[in-house]
Amino acid sequence: MENEKSSSPSGNEWNKDLSRLLTVNTYISLINRQVNTYISINFSNSISPLSPPQESMFMLARILLLWFSIIFMYLNNTITLAEAKFISSQCEIAANDTRNSTYQRNVENTLSGLLNTNSGYGFFNFSVGQGNDRVYSIALCRGDVESDLCQSCLNDSIVQLRENCREYRYSKAAVIFYDICLLQYSNEYILGNPRTNKNPLFEWNILNATDQSRFNGSPGPLLKRLTADAAAGGPLLKFAAGNTSGPDFSTIYGLVQCTPYLSEAQCTACLDNSINTFAREYYTGSSTGRGLLPTCNFRYETYKFFNMSTLVIPSPSLGSPSFQPPPGNIYMYSYHR
Repeated sequence: MENEKSSSPSGNEWNKDLSRLLTVNTYISLINRQVNTYISINFSNSISPLSPPQESMFMLARILLLWFSIIFMYLNNTITLAEAKFISSQCEIAANDTRNSTYQRNVENTLSGLLNTNSGYGFFNFSVGQGNDRVYSIALCRGDVESDLCQSCLNDSIVQLRENCREYRYSKAAVIFYDICLLQYSNEYILGNPRTNKNPLFEWNILNATDQSRFNGSPGPLLKRLTADAAAGGPLLKFAAGNTSGPDFSTIYGLVQCTPYLSEAQCTACLDNSINTFAREYYTGSSTGRGLLPTCNFRYETYKFFNMSTLVIPSPSLGSPSFQPPPGNIYMYSYHR
């Protein structure tokens, strides 16, 4: 039996980032109109050209407005990218009471030590204990997330997991998803074990659903190309993001990622199965969508939600980069073995 908690069953959370950006743009436009109105009121009745002091004031007002707009948009974008939003958690109830047991102590020791095992590219893998009391754990941060934000997200996920699974705290296994990270522990070996890979968690925006057939014409091909690029990555990073042209002159942005221990075939299969299931059973024309598994995930939006400038690229000595020029832009920072 599992206990699952999700932050947004209605799908409304999907518009928050976009709404905030639109709010900023609206606010800046309003300020611009107010400044222009002020300038018009003060100078439209003047029968003579602007005097040098008035011209200086006019230019200063416009320059200050421009700088304020740039700074405000930068800060808002930084905040948006830096927010680690909780999405969902699943807690498996143990068949037997494990309170005060060796296994439970190993769970706590695993969660305490996991974050010290960073591969350098946002992947963590740690285990504690022997035999039936052994606890396995993994954690993964999104490929474009800086290390300090990754660490913060995983710290939050440990706290949130304990809170969400309070009544099931002594379970044998649990997984938690945030917008930019995930964490999982289990009494079974996790790496490459299909039994520890939960059913996909899908989210989409039901408010702007239009036409199911559009998937094959916009997000579908983009996610397929990104899947090939990410799957070709080496043992440190399997991640790709990019964009393509969408319907009605829109731009579709997509991102896919696999846990780096997967083989190319395993990563491809994980993403293909998840994306195909989403397209077949859940997609109704929504301009936003997401699929989450402990071993792979995908997401697409009509605005740029990733930050490629922060990505740490694996050393070229690990292999040669794989770039395939498709329509639109593919920001592919994964490497062949």
